[in-house]
Amino acid sequence: MSHCGTLNFPRRILQLLDCEVARAYCRAWFATIAILASCVVSAAAAAQEPAEPVQIVELRAGFSGHFKVGYWAPFEVVVRAGSEPVSGNVELIVLDGDAVPTRVRPLDDAPLSLEPGEEKTVLLDAKIGQLKSDVIVGFRSEGRLIASRRLSTTTDEELIHIMPAGRELVIWLTARSGNDNQTPFDERRVSLAHVSDPSRLPVHWWGYEGVDAVILVTGQDEIDSQLNSNSPQMTALDQWVRMGGRLIWSAGKRAEKVLAADSQLARFAPGKLESMVPLRQSTMLETYADTAEPLDAAGGVFANGVPKLTDVRGSIEAYAGSNPRDLPLVVRTPHGFGEVVFVAFDLESPALVQWPARAQLFDKLLRKGRAQISESETGMLGQVTTLGFVDLSGQLRGALDQIQGVQLVPFWLVALLVLVYIVCIGPLDYFLVKKVLGRMESTWLTFTLTVVLFCAGAYFLAYQLKGNAIRTNQIDLVDFDAESGLIRGTSWSNLFSPQIDEYDVSLGIHTLGNNGQAAASPTLLFSWLGVPGNGYGAMDPPGGAMPLFTEPYDFSDKLDVLLHVPMAIWSSKAFVGRWWSEGAGKIEAELGDKGKLVGTLTSHLDGPLEDAVLIYQRWAYPLRQLKPGQFIDIETQLDPQTVETYLRKVRIQGDHNVSAPYDRGSLDVPRIVEIMSAHELAGGESYTGLVNQYQSFVDLSGLVKAGRAILIGRRAKAAAELTRDGQPMTTEADGRWTFYRYVFPVREQTR
Repeated sequence: MSHCGTLNFPRRILQLLDCEVARAYCRAWFATIAILASCVVSAAAAAQEPAEPVQIVELRAGFSGHFKVGYWAPFEVVVRAGSEPVSGNVELIVLDGDAVPTRVRPLDDAPLSLEPGEEKTVLLDAKIGQLKSDVIVGFRSEGRLIASRRLSTTTDEELIHIMPAGRELVIWLTARSGNDNQTPFDERRVSLAHVSDPSRLPVHWWGYEGVDAVILVTGQDEIDSQLNSNSPQMTALDQWVRMGGRLIWSAGKRAEKVLAADSQLARFAPGKLESMVPLRQSTMLETYADTAEPLDAAGGVFANGVPKLTDVRGSIEAYAGSNPRDLPLVVRTPHGFGEVVFVAFDLESPALVQWPARAQLFDKLLRKGRAQISESETGMLGQVTTLGFVDLSGQLRGALDQIQGVQLVPFWLVALLVLVYIVCIGPLDYFLVKKVLGRMESTWLTFTLTVVLFCAGAYFLAYQLKGNAIRTNQIDLVDFDAESGLIRGTSWSNLFSPQIDEYDVSLGIHTLGNNGQAAASPTLLFSWLGVPGNGYGAMDPPGGAMPLFTEPYDFSDKLDVLLHVPMAIWSSKAFVGRWWSEGAGKIEAELGDKGKLVGTLTSHLDGPLEDAVLIYQRWAYPLRQLKPGQFIDIETQLDPQTVETYLRKVRIQGDHNVSAPYDRGSLDVPRIVEIMSAHELAGGESYTGLVNQYQSFVDLSGLVKAGRAILIGRRAKAAAELTRDGQPMTTEADGRWTFYRYVFPVREQTR
């Protein structure tokens, strides 16, 4: 029996194995059937789901992808409808300078209607405040977000060409292509973007805000024919130059057409075309570029001749002949608060492209041949980095942060309170419950009371030091151009919030023209103000910024109001408003040049202009105070001193003239604004140890070098004020500084 059982044992094993295999096969079949059923159900569900209503096809940023952090820049969003018609609005969500999300929409914000499968391009302007951040493109219909796309400035091709605020951006506008590898600039500090289609240019002037110069080469028909005088692109370019931009215009062989009176570019011409004349020598350009490298003129630079201009306005920097007016080749002419650099020859000439000194020529055209910081001053730069900024705008922001009536808790007081707290919850609490109360379990009560008392004390102390009132600081800078009648204003504001709250913030403008009111109501562009650099709170922090708030606040449809700006308790936020109008200033000037400045000034202001100074060429004429109705004869009543002596506060010590070093840690607002207004004239970085890049339009040094006279002074009356819900937030305790600057033409007179 046992023997038979032993013989049957292998057969039993095989039977059991067969059963297990069968079960495995069954499980596999069931699993396969389940997967197939799931796929069928998913496919059916997908077939029932509606197609994506809108697709964000593409985002085009800046100029050929190039734009700066902290500045307005143009963006194009390409959207495509799905299988159904759709209507809605495109929006961009980006971080501001404090890493708080902001939302901007197209200027008119009219609903965009799309037919099934239709594709459209939407233009809008945005201002990104963090070098390392995300951009969210959305499409909102009936208040509901139905499509969105997130892009990163560090990984996505559309945004990776974003640049720090301190880097220079030059736009080369030409009909030719293929010049990308022929940049005449140092690529470590200047980015060059080629644009061959004028229709891709901004339609609002602030789209150029981050651009240092536009180079316009009119050697071919396409460019000037597309730049129609009535096109929004031409209007925006013209307005940007008038607001402080720089246009370098190379006329070249087509000068007869582009300089004609009916040309769309005639507004930028520094004179009238008399004729085209041949020119065979290039020594004047070699001299202008400060180089000994010969330029082969026979290679085509002047093959078609150059335009000869008459009635030339502005400063002639390069010319042929014995007199500058014989044949001007480079003319720098003021245009509003900006300048046009007219170049008679073709900047795309093969001979110029191959010239080894080409970079030096362009440095001169851009006026970048400024003195660099010497080795003896590099130690001072190390001190600047400890202040957290490398730009004069950072120093200005630091001055705005000094809110009157709001004090920071000193470190020694914090350390003392921490020490007292440790003593109270440690040795003192032990002594109280052990020796006085005699019950150790009482520490549950004593410890809690100690914590509550210290928290209440800290809260009370904070209120005593920081208060519970809204505070503001504001600096107004108002510019009048006597020749064109353009009024340009800039207001930097700082808002202190005593509690967690949201604010609808804007700017109320009070400045009026000569006849009691401006010729046109001022137009306002209002936004946040960032800090360039990579310091704490700047726009390029090393590790990226962590947003304190996640919900975006909005720009209004006209970009003149910020809506629902969130602010933490006892925090401050900086804003900048730029506004413009047409009108006349209330100071009349009749100025001429007889080898020195002559003429008269007459004030029609309703109050005195304090700390006034008139600057012309290399001379400064301190007025100290210009009273209402006062008449001044410059030649007989004012004693000039060199601009360097005035701006550097030079004093005589013994047998030497000693200039006062610039204090980068100073919070003296008038001194900061004075240096920002004439940074190049003061010596630039070599004197201040700071750049003036982020708010460079404030510097009027270029206008002075182009032959304008500048009158600068302070007024007690504010030009604008920060508003909340349309109501002023200003109190008598708030800080206010108002500066007026007048730009006057100077006629050349016979001696």
